[in-house]
Amino acid sequence: MKLTFFGHAAFGLETKDGVRILIDPFISKNRLSPVKVEDLKADYIIVTHGHDDHLGDTLQIADKEKTLIITVLELAHILAKKGYRTEAMQIGGAYNFEFGRLKFVMALHGSATPDGQYAGLASGVVLTIEGKTIYHPGDTGLFYDMKLIGEMNKIDYMFVPIGGYFTMDITDGVKAAELVQPRYAIPMHYDTFDLINAEPKEYVEKVKQLGIDSMILKPGESITW
Repeated sequence: MKLTFFGHAAFGLETKDGVRILIDPFISKNRLSPVKVEDLKADYIIVTHGHDDHLGDTLQIADKEKTLIITVLELAHILAKKGYRTEAMQIGGAYNFEFGRLKFVMALHGSATPDGQYAGLASGVVLTIEGKTIYHPGDTGLFYDMKLIGEMNKIDYMFVPIGGYFTMDITDGVKAAELVQPRYAIPMHYDTFDLINAEPKEYVEKVKQLGIDSMILKPGESITW
């Protein structure tokens, strides 16, 4: 398995069998992205909510015949009407796909498409793939039920929004890691816009003081297992 960070909240996963998965592929308007939209192909695209910086370039990347877009029901229906293949799930629901298990969990945030359509509840996602469990909380504020997510899932990698303004800041992001207790807490959702500039080194240092490993992934950098 190879996991790659593209900046903001955008990640790519590739399994040992070559299955390509994208999460929140915000690329063309992402000043930190090391890749272009035309560089990316996906068998699956997971979208946590409908905002432009998370739905991103999903419709430009997805092949209408081959790519399956996995998201909450309301957003899935909007995209299906545009001719895309979708899997309409909901928070609390889980399913075993060919690549592994996916479960949608709650996030404290809103959701609307770039043209203003209500897109259902914002979500986070827990993925278990090739022996590792990843928690991508999407855009969210801090909420205490993160502790339940950590208790019910042994999280290996947690991606943590730290930019503030629209999501948790560094202080809340540290508390989130404390609640979830992942093996690694990795900061995301910062520096893409001036409003969400943050210092990831500060986050990493504070999380390590709690006895939790943390690392900074630079855009384009990958983890393999």
